[in-house]
Amino acid sequence: MKEKIYKEPIKAEIETTINVLYDENILSIYTNKADLQRKLNKLIGEPTKEDKRKRSIIGSTWEIPLDDKIKISRILLKVNIFEI
Repeated sequence: MKEKIYKEPIKAEIETTINVLYDENILSIYTNKADLQRKLNKLIGEPTKEDKRKRSIIGSTWEIPLDDKIKISRILLKVNIFEI
């Protein structure tokens, strides 16, 4: 497997969004924080979409069906999404 290269954004531009799309029955997670992308990739698998600039990944999106309670509970229990 090829090693992924993540590019850390400028501190003021770091964002993580979590959206619940009820009509589509999807939990959508987007982040451009490099260490969170690595953690989510390891925990729940490959992202649905990766935003790239040249060879570096600058953001990732995961779309998880709301029926997949195992992945959702893993996210809530293992990853510090809120960075509190």
